[in-house]
Amino acid sequence: MSEPSDVALVRRLSTGTVLAIWLTIGAAVFLTAATSVLLAQQPPLPGRLGADDLTGLVALLGDVVARLSGAATLGVLAAIVVFSPSPGDDTPHRPDERLRRWLVRSAQVWFAASVLMTFANPSFVEGMAVGDSFRADAWWLFVTSTTSDLAWVASALVALAIMMLGWWARGGSAFTLAWLAGTAATVFVAVTGGVSVGLNHDWATDAVGLATLASVALCSGAVGALAAMAVNPTSGDAAIRRYHRAVPLLIGVIAVGYGIGAWQQLAGVSPFATAFGLPVVSGFCVVALLVVSWLWRQFGEHAKGSAPWRRSTRSVARDVILLIVGLTSLTAASYLPPPRYLVPQSIQINYLGYDMNVPATVARLAGFGRPNLLWLVLSATAIGLYSWGVVRVTRRGGRWPLSRLLFWLAGWGLTLYLAVSGLWMYSTAVFSWHMLVHMTVNMMVPVLCVLGAPITLLNAASRTRLPGELAGVQELVGGLAESRVIRVLLSPPLVWLNYVGSLFLVYFSSLFPWLMRYHWGHQVMLIHFMIAGYAFFALLVGPDRHPWRLPYIVRFALLLSIMPFHAIFAVGIMSSGTILGEQFYRSIDVTWVGDLLSNQNIAGQVTWFTGEIPAFVAVIMLAAQWFRSDTSEAAAADRLADAGGDGDELAAYNDMLAELASRDRGEPTNHSKDGDWS
Repeated sequence: MSEPSDVALVRRLSTGTVLAIWLTIGAAVFLTAATSVLLAQQPPLPGRLGADDLTGLVALLGDVVARLSGAATLGVLAAIVVFSPSPGDDTPHRPDERLRRWLVRSAQVWFAASVLMTFANPSFVEGMAVGDSFRADAWWLFVTSTTSDLAWVASALVALAIMMLGWWARGGSAFTLAWLAGTAATVFVAVTGGVSVGLNHDWATDAVGLATLASVALCSGAVGALAAMAVNPTSGDAAIRRYHRAVPLLIGVIAVGYGIGAWQQLAGVSPFATAFGLPVVSGFCVVALLVVSWLWRQFGEHAKGSAPWRRSTRSVARDVILLIVGLTSLTAASYLPPPRYLVPQSIQINYLGYDMNVPATVARLAGFGRPNLLWLVLSATAIGLYSWGVVRVTRRGGRWPLSRLLFWLAGWGLTLYLAVSGLWMYSTAVFSWHMLVHMTVNMMVPVLCVLGAPITLLNAASRTRLPGELAGVQELVGGLAESRVIRVLLSPPLVWLNYVGSLFLVYFSSLFPWLMRYHWGHQVMLIHFMIAGYAFFALLVGPDRHPWRLPYIVRFALLLSIMPFHAIFAVGIMSSGTILGEQFYRSIDVTWVGDLLSNQNIAGQVTWFTGEIPAFVAVIMLAAQWFRSDTSEAAAADRLADAGGDGDELAAYNDMLAELASRDRGEPTNHSKDGDWS
């Protein structure tokens, strides 16, 4: 069939698809309004004021509109970033103008709904009329005292930034950063909701956060594949196949993650015995139907005479409709009171998700404890993906250095041990163990992981995309590395300031006790400290190609410059007459800890000690790299002299130095064996 006929067919399919999607959205809004009637019939929670009917209706409608428009916005971003063919030359990728218009319109709705939710959500939570929150003093009080309201503010700011990006941005990396920011804002809204309340809320928060991340990816894939095919029918087959391959894993994460969240919220009550169970059951029905849809697309669609992308288009549209129903179910579950709210809880459970009444011993600290679900998943994923990359390089006939594999396994293996041992559990309630875990994640783990050269492995294991193909992970990461924003963030002054200053900013301010009150806050601290440490040590000893290649003498100076600040930080903890995070630690009242100031003194000693080992490792590795570089340059000069240069000897010498620099970055050289990444 000719291409014009293909385009016409896509337009006919798009008309029916768009109509079905809009009808589903209308049904979603109607069902959400009906949920407000069911919400009004629920008995008030003990000790809590109930919001009036109008406030509940506004909050529900604002929430579902924000979820749907946010999913549409991130889906269009995905269409631009991962479902649009890359240009055939070095010309920057410019998105289709129709995609830009759709991006701006959906972001406008997302922004408006998020702004509305900064008033409606805290009004519902606090049990007051939504009209009373439209005062500047009331709104500011909500933002500074309610984490869910803060999350909606972040959502509004990200939507506003994406809206402006749709108007002015031209580079592809900017849209990738926008998708990452939108995903983070969506996860922030999810983890600050009702899932952060009650016994086992630490597991539920991590599980729902991961499930939200997977649901964002699934929605972005479905919406992005359809949007990309609507503007470029020739890429439809590749877009749908890419989406189709990702579905099983994402559905699995969604089912397990939201399953853990539902288990925690139901608190042993049957989902058929409570109104909260209705959206839970409907949500898992959506998951089951998504599985059936995938199976049908995989095995059942074999119509003769139809191109693969044509017969798959309707199934992807079917997935979009199911996802709209799923987002509607999540909205209802966020407002109907779960049985968990009726279960009494202690202060420790309120802050930590579990009781800490058993004193710490060496056996309890070193042995298996309460696992940190997020870091357990991150560690297992990092080890699995890296091992898979090594296998791919080996199968292609290449060779990956064993030392890099061992460094990576050591870094993430240490993280995995911290995540499943008693150290994590006790670090949430005892400051001395807290500092041991955090300083290990901030210094020891990053320096080991950096030496694993993951970006170089990604390039070695990935297939270079041909012009006109959809961009792969290698191209996306490479585009981010070359973006102006990332280059500024990875500049030596900012990396140094973030690595040194964030410790003082967090621990010697009111930010520390505030973050410790929330499980998600504690996780954010760990993630930030690990990223800050990785960025710093990547600048100094990382084998990966870096946008800022510093002379070795400057690297040594940067490494030595942090040591006195680290010592000042540790001494500041030991010598402080004020208990850091006193309000938090006195609230949880872990009686067997004893004197909090004495424990803080131990924490300062632990901080000093744990900073020395990684610094020593970094010094050794930096010295070895410097020696290797000088030896290689000297050998290159000797070979040039022995060869007897003529008029081109300077150019030849420079070529040798460029080849050595490429080898230091972990890139294959012209004179090296193909596939040798040593």
